[in-house]
Amino acid sequence: MIYAVCAAFALMTAFYLAYQRIKTAPGHSRARGIACKCAATSMAVLVAFLGCLRNGVAAHWVLLAGLVACTVADGVLNVRFMAGGAVFALGHILYMIAFCLMRMPTWRSVLLLLCMMGLATAGFTRFKRQIGRRAPFFYAYATALSMMVSLAAAQRPLFFAGALLFAFSDALLGYLMVDRRHMALDYISLGAYYLGQFLLALGVVFGSYFL
Repeated sequence: MIYAVCAAFALMTAFYLAYQRIKTAPGHSRARGIACKCAATSMAVLVAFLGCLRNGVAAHWVLLAGLVACTVADGVLNVRFMAGGAVFALGHILYMIAFCLMRMPTWRSVLLLLCMMGLATAGFTRFKRQIGRRAPFFYAYATALSMMVSLAAAQRPLFFAGALLFAFSDALLGYLMVDRRHMALDYISLGAYYLGQFLLALGVVFGSYFL
């Protein structure tokens, strides 16, 4: 299993770098870019699938479905942004269901949710003019993301770390959407996203080895 995981991580990294190279090339092919972007996420899907076959836990299959939804969203996002965001929200909901099936939230989850919603509200207030009429959609997405991370706080470390990286990636992406002066941060945002998804998949494979 460890060799398969290492190979999947190497391929994910290669697809990520290929996507970054393609999308910055003059006259790049959008289809090739989308293929590489989705292929990178699919490596996490593959690892989680192998973990589900070995462990057979219902919650892990639900989490796998969330990873599949996010892989689909990666492609849709490049064509229809709002539709892609809706598919990502579905992925977050599936993650939340999986986390609740594993361990119910604690008071720490509630506290973290309140803190994250406070940060989201402050961010929306700061960039209210730039966000404009999209604010309700983005705020709903931020709420789903915050709930997912807060529920992950009650889980094993790999799941929590993966959810945190996912949230960090989306927060950075949101910042880049309203302030495009620092687009180099896109490398960090997308890298954190892929690593976060991979950690969620690793949680399915190796979660039982971590307290």
